[in-house]
Amino acid sequence: MLKHANTNLGDVMERINAQKTSARSNIFLLAIGWISALLSLLIYPFIFGVVGVITGILASKNGSRAGLPLIVSSIILMGIGLIFSGVIMNYVRHYLGI
Repeated sequence: MLKHANTNLGDVMERINAQKTSARSNIFLLAIGWISALLSLLIYPFIFGVVGVITGILASKNGSRAGLPLIVSSIILMGIGLIFSGVIMNYVRHYLGI
């Protein structure tokens, strides 16, 4: 009986460690996704927008509920960046004095 209880405890600990690793990877994916979504407004909108969508998909597959808003916002920001990237970049350069 005691041996069986140790096996269950070991399984539970393995699942907890897997969840912690999954949570860390989701946080990393979401951070990269949001950074690339925001960068798609300024430079290389198609490339950074696609990176944001892909990281959102990967985060959703890992069980994160924040992946779907990342996908939607990456698509929207990529579209805005494709249309207005020149205007936005000129405004940022003027604002920063570059």
